Amino acid sequence: MPDPITHLIVATSLLWLFWDKKYRNYILLLCPLAVLPDIDHLLPPFHRLLLHNVFILVPTISLALYARFRAKNEVLYNVALIATFFLLSHLLLDLFTGAGVPLFYPVSATTFGFTYELIIAHGSVVLLPEPPAAFVQSELLGIALTSLALAVILFVKNRWPFQDVLTPMKSGAH
Repeated sequence: MPDPITHLIVATSLLWLFWDKKYRNYILLLCPLAVLPDIDHLLPPFHRLLLHNVFILVPTISLALYARFRAKNEVLYNVALIATFFLLSHLLLDLFTGAGVPLFYPVSATTFGFTYELIIAHGSVVLLPEPPAAFVQSELLGIALTSLALAVILFVKNRWPFQDVLTPMKSGAH
């Protein structure tokens, strides 16, 4: 599994690079959410069950939708999306650990994940089930998938701008 430092560095770095600069303090404040799902390690029978599923995203996504459409609060909207990304990045990175993630627990305990590792050799990319230890681990695929998730979140965020698209025409303008 990616260690807590990997979870923190990947998610925080991506947000720091691509999110609006005016929200950087919130990124730093919320970065512990990148490791929050691993709290279920403290409850051995529920490890990777309670907090390693898509339902952990429901409160933050709900808050983002509320902030966007009901409260019309841009700061709260951005904070909720940042929080969602931190939690989502944890799940995505853990998909590539070999142990899998029970994405739909408690509805289903079926685990989802990738057990292959990425091998880069002489300009070619190959996926093999048991690669030599000297090659790049599949966590790079997790980082790529996490980056893609951020791109999707940013796309959605930018498709719902806070400025009204239809502004009243100024008098005398044609």
